[in-house]
This record gives sequence, C-alpha cells and structure tokens, in this order.
Amino acid sequence: MLKAKCKKLAVTLSALGLALSGVAATEGTAQAASTGWVYIAFPKWLGNCANGGTVTGIQAYTDYWNTNWDWGDDLVYGRVGLGQKNTIIANIFCKKDRAGYYQYVARYDVVPTRNNQTVWVGQAGWTRN
Repeated sequence: MLKAKCKKLAVTLSALGLALSGVAATEGTAQAASTGWVYIAFPKWLGNCANGGTVTGIQAYTDYWNTNWDWGDDLVYGRVGLGQKNTIIANIFCKKDRAGYYQYVARYDVVPTRNNQTVWVGQAGWTRN
C-alpha cells in the first residue's frame, strides 16, 4: 500500500515538474522589436564621393522605410528597428563643381540602439554615436 502511494506521488510530482518546465520555457519568448527614427548620414570621411565633391542627394531604404530622392545634404531621417539588424542600401548624388555623379553605397547591416541616434554609412563601413 505504501509502495502504491509513493508511486502515485512520484507520478504526480513528475507531471507537475513537466508542467512547470513548460511554463518556464514559454516565459522567455521574444517580444516584437520596437521601431524608432534615426539620422542616417553619408559623410565623405567614410568614403562617400571619393572622386571629389559632396553628397547632395540620397535615395535610401531600410527594412521599415524608404525615400525616393532627398536633396540638399548628406543626411536622411529613417525608420528602423531598434536593437536589431537593419539593412541600409542607398544611392547618393555627389555634386562636384557644376556637375555631379551618382554613387552606389554598399549594403550595410546596422544596429541602431536608440531613437534619434545618428548612423554614419559609407564605402568604408558604418558607425553610430
């Protein structure tokens, strides 16, 4: 009789252990990443407009945002996933004297960490503040 009660208790405790381990496993599921807005800059010091001139036009996209052409400077304000890898691909226009030329900026996977952060992207890589 005592042996049967011990066996029943062992089965109950095993079932309880399995149930608790299932709860512990589901508690750690990932939440959806939050999004934010960052400044994406294409400076000369990262190899943009290497043939001379300055960046005056940008056509870019991230995983959450895109712009056709933004003119006037080397900076755009783009939507990104914070704390995760975001792909940035861009074409830039380099103004040199009265003329200019287009340049492709290689694909970069950047990881912004906060809203309104600046991410610098160019032929030589990327960095952030």
